[in-house]
Amino acid sequence: MNWIIVTIIAAFFQNLRSSFQKKINKDVSTIASTYVRFSFALPLSLLLFFVYFREFAIIKDILVQPGFLINVTLASIFQVIFTFVLLYLFKFSNFVVGTSLSKTEVVQVALFEYLILNEKLNLIGISGIIISTLGVIILSIKNVKFFFQNIFSKTTLIGLVSGLFLALSIVYFRSAALSLKNFESNFEKVISTLLFGLLIPTIILTIYLLIFEKREFRKLYNDKYDCMLIGLGGFFASLSWFYAFTLIQASFVRAVGQIELLFSYFSSRYFFKEKVKVMEIVGIIIFVLGVTLLLFSRVK
Repeated sequence: MNWIIVTIIAAFFQNLRSSFQKKINKDVSTIASTYVRFSFALPLSLLLFFVYFREFAIIKDILVQPGFLINVTLASIFQVIFTFVLLYLFKFSNFVVGTSLSKTEVVQVALFEYLILNEKLNLIGISGIIISTLGVIILSIKNVKFFFQNIFSKTTLIGLVSGLFLALSIVYFRSAALSLKNFESNFEKVISTLLFGLLIPTIILTIYLLIFEKREFRKLYNDKYDCMLIGLGGFFASLSWFYAFTLIQASFVRAVGQIELLFSYFSSRYFFKEKVKVMEIVGIIIFVLGVTLLLFSRVK
């Protein structure tokens, strides 16, 4: 069950990274904030890669592996598209509905793993994923009446589409790592995939910022220390996610990884002393039940 520990670590660092991102969001655009998670994690990935392999020739060996470059490029593009779709979602007053439904990415990951990687789940595993996802959606709903009033709105479709692109990026990142047949070590597969998985989005978003938001670079420089912390958290989060993806199906990883929402939930309760709502307790219970079923399916 090492993948569970790695997944929880990934969720922890992702929550940490998100907390620092919220801080700089007051000063920079959301695209620039997204750029930070990739670009400031990239130097750490480069350092790890070259300290471990100690040679540049290994890059050629990685790129000639069948399917790697196309998979990691598709994964990176889908991740950037996911970001843009999510940002578009925030333009709507009822974006919370779409954001809640974007969390169906776990179900979509399971579907795409079956279609793309031919990896199947048993009935218990499928039930666990659906139930845990339902729990997360309930936990993220702040106003039940508002949610159902807008369930058939445009934001519902946008939320599902954002979850779709996130799911595709996850599946293709896993496919990229698994395609490195010349590496026996999962860690070598992970640091190789991580390097290109950070490099490609950094290039894409750098070009975007240079064309449309050039002034954001000055703002990022002013927040350089916070950016470094975001990069540090993002690096360990991505490293842990990718490593977990090499150990087990991504649908299992992402389902357990939804514990990130619980981290943010309990931290907000601890720091802001907010009252606990009944629906939030119900969401947590359903989430725990779904994950328990999911883990039981692995034991079976």
